[in-house]
Amino acid sequence: MSSAHAAHVIVPVTGMTCASCVSRLEKAMTKRAPVQQASVNLALETLDITLDDPKALADLPGWVDAAGFGVDSASAMLTVQNITCASCVNRIEKVLGKMPGIRQASVNLATSQLKVEWYRGLVSLNDIRRRLDQIGYPVEDGDEDEDAGADDQAILLRQSLIGLGLSLPMVITMFAGLFGQNWMLPGWVQFALTTPIQLWLGLRFYRGAWHALKSGSANMDVLVSLGTSAAYIYSLFLWLGSGSTHLYFEAAAVVISLVMLGKWMEARAKNMTGDAIRKLMNLQPPTAKKWQGDELVSVDVADLKIGDELQIQPGDTIPADGTVLRGETTVNESMLTGESVPVEKGEGDAVLAGTQNANGSLRVQVHHAPDDFRLKQIVELVNDAQMQKPDIQKLVDKISSVFVPVVIVIALIALGLQWWLNGFEPALVAAVSVLVIACPCALGLATPTAIMAASGVGARRGVLIRDINQLHQLAGAKTIAFDKTGTLTQGEPKVVHRELWQEKSDLLSWVKSIQLQSQHPLAAAMVESLADVAASDRDFRIENKSGRGIVADNEDAQLLIGNRRLLEEADVTITDAFTQSQLKDSSTVWVALNGDIVARFDLTDPVRDESPKAIRWLRDRGWSTWMLTGDHAGAANAVKEELGLSDVFSELLPEHKSQTIEQLKKKNGTVVMVGDGINDAPALAMADVSIAMGSGTDVAMEAAGLTLMRPQLGLITEAIQIAEKTQLKIRQNLFWAFIYNCIGIPLAAFGLLSPVIAGAAMAFSSVSVVSSSLLLLRWNPKSINQ
Repeated sequence: MSSAHAAHVIVPVTGMTCASCVSRLEKAMTKRAPVQQASVNLALETLDITLDDPKALADLPGWVDAAGFGVDSASAMLTVQNITCASCVNRIEKVLGKMPGIRQASVNLATSQLKVEWYRGLVSLNDIRRRLDQIGYPVEDGDEDEDAGADDQAILLRQSLIGLGLSLPMVITMFAGLFGQNWMLPGWVQFALTTPIQLWLGLRFYRGAWHALKSGSANMDVLVSLGTSAAYIYSLFLWLGSGSTHLYFEAAAVVISLVMLGKWMEARAKNMTGDAIRKLMNLQPPTAKKWQGDELVSVDVADLKIGDELQIQPGDTIPADGTVLRGETTVNESMLTGESVPVEKGEGDAVLAGTQNANGSLRVQVHHAPDDFRLKQIVELVNDAQMQKPDIQKLVDKISSVFVPVVIVIALIALGLQWWLNGFEPALVAAVSVLVIACPCALGLATPTAIMAASGVGARRGVLIRDINQLHQLAGAKTIAFDKTGTLTQGEPKVVHRELWQEKSDLLSWVKSIQLQSQHPLAAAMVESLADVAASDRDFRIENKSGRGIVADNEDAQLLIGNRRLLEEADVTITDAFTQSQLKDSSTVWVALNGDIVARFDLTDPVRDESPKAIRWLRDRGWSTWMLTGDHAGAANAVKEELGLSDVFSELLPEHKSQTIEQLKKKNGTVVMVGDGINDAPALAMADVSIAMGSGTDVAMEAAGLTLMRPQLGLITEAIQIAEKTQLKIRQNLFWAFIYNCIGIPLAAFGLLSPVIAGAAMAFSSVSVVSSSLLLLRWNPKSINQ
C-alpha cells in the first residue's frame, strides 16, 4: 500500500543491453526494503521506482551501481551571488550535499562559482537553483556573468568613495583630537553623515547577515553588521539620551566604507587571477569564412560541422580544429602550447582553433565539432582544476565553518571582561573591534587564488594541471620514472639494419601490409624502411599482443612480428646464430613464419636533445631517475649510460610497469611517472603523480594528472617549479591569514585597537592574500637552458 509520504521517481539508467538486464535490475531493486515497486523500461533505459521513505532516494544510485548499472548524471558550472567568505562556501556545500540526488558540490570562493554534479531524475538543475535561492545565494544568468561582475565592481567602488567622502569630516576631527584639538562635530552632523552609510551603503551587509542567520549559519556579513550596528546604536543612545558629544558614529561609518573599499580591491584582484583563462576563452574568433560551392560566406563558429571547408587568410586567427587541404604557412601555436617558435604547416597537417596564421593562405577542412575543439578542452580542463580543493583547503574550510561563531563568542567575552574591568564604553569598543577585525575571507581565499594563478601560469607555459592534489604531491616528490620511447627518446625510430634468413618473395610485402595496420612507432619505422616494397593484398587475421607484437595468420601462414617475448611464448627459439650481427644498443623486431625465424629488424631511436639537460637538472636537485621500457636490456642500458639515469627496468609488459611503480612507491615514497598517456596508462594510474607527454594536436588529457602540451622534457622541470612555487605561495598565504587573525583578534579584545584601525586591517587582509597570489602571474619558471 502506497504511503502518503512515498517518493516516486523515474531515473535514466546506463549499462542496460537486453531483457535480462531488465529483470536483473528489477529483481535487485525489489530486494531493497524501502522499495514499494520498481519497473524498468529497456527502450527508454529508465527505472520507474517508488520508495516508502523519501530519504532513501539518496541511496538509490548506490543500489543501481551494486546491481551492475549506473544512474545517468549531469553537471553544471554556476556563478552564485552573495558569496562573501568561507562560511558561505561551507553553507552552500553543506545544504546541497543534503539534497537527495546531488553527487558533488564544490564552491570556489575566489570566483564565486559552484560546480555541481547530480543524478538525473532524482534532482534537476531548477531544483538546485531554487534551493540556492531559498538560502540566499541566487544564481546569476550565465550570459551576464562577466558584465555583472564588472558592474558590481563599479558599484562597490562608487559606494566606497561615497562612504569615504561622508566619513572624511569625522576622520579629520578624530585625528585632530589626537593632537589636542577639539574639532568634534555636533551630534546631529555625525548622525547625518553616518546614517546614509549605515542604512544605505551597509544594506548589503544586513542582507547577507539575514540570509546567513536565516539558514542557520554565520558569515563575515554577520560580523560587520553586529559590530557597526553596535557602534551606531550606542552612539544614538549617547546623543539622544545623555547629550554626550563623545560618540562612535565615525567607527561605524569608516568601518563600512573601508570594508567596501577592501571588497572592491579584492574583487578586482580576484578578477586578475582569472585573466589567463579568460584570454584562452577569447582566442577563438566568433566567425569563420566557409566555402559554399565557389563562394565564401561568413558563419558563426558554433554552427560549424565536421567536413566544412574554411578559408584562412594571412594574419587570421584559425577558427576551428581542422586539416590543411591546400596551402602552406607557419602558425604561431604559443597561446596553446607555450612554444614560441612558429610551426610549419602544409597539406595534411592539423591546425588548431585559437592559433595564429602567419603569411600563407590555407584551405582547411574542419575535423572536430565546436564542442570538441582542443581550445575548449583546455579551457574546461583548467576550469575543472581551479574548482578542485586540495586536502589542505578542506582543512581550512573546516576551520572557517566555526570561525565566525568563535569570533562572536570572543567578542562577547571581551565585552564582559572589559565592562567589568574598565566600564561599558571601553568594553563596547573592544567588542566592536573584535567583530570587525576578524577576517574569515583571508583564510578562504588563500588556497583557491593561488591555484587559479598557478593553473593560469601552467596553461601559459604549456603545462595543463588536471589534478590539484597531484600538483601538491609533485612539490614534495624526489623519484621520477620515465617511459623510454617517445618520452626520453624522440619517438621516431629508424631501421638501421635488416637480416633475412629466408628468400620468400612475398615475405617483406606481408610484413609491410601487416605493420601498416599497427600504430606502434616501431611498426611505422619498419614500413618506412620498406618503401621500395609493395604491400601485399593478402588478408590476414591480426591479433595485437600488448607489449609483445602482432600475430597474423591466414589459411596458409602464420606470422609473428614482435620482440623476443612474443617468440618465446610461441615456442620459437632464438639461437646465437640469429643474434651474432645484432646491434647491442638497438631495439629489435623479430619476424617468424610458421614457427621459423625468417627476419630481424634492428632499430634505433635517438634520445631527445633536451633529455640530458633535464635528467641532469633533476639529478642536481636530488631526484632519483628511473626508466621503464619494454625494450631489451641492451637498448635500455645504452640510454641509461647516455643520460646518466639512476637505473632502468627493461623488457616490461604494460602491467609489469604498474607493478614496478608500486615497488618504487614502497621503497622511495612519492613516485612521478612520465609517459605518453596511452600505452603507459596502467603505470600512470598507479603513480602518485602522472605526467602525460603530448603535443598541441594530440594530448592524452584523461590519462594523467598533468599534461604537457609539447613533447619536451624541459616542461617537466617547469611543472616541478610551478608545483613548488604554488605550494610555497599557499603556505605563505595561509601563514599570513592565520597570523593576522591570531594577532589581531587578541589585540582587539584587550582594547588595543580602535574599531577604525580594526576595520582598515580587516579590509586589507583579504586584499593582501589575493595580491600575494597575483605575484604568481608575473613569475615564470626557469628553463633547463637557464
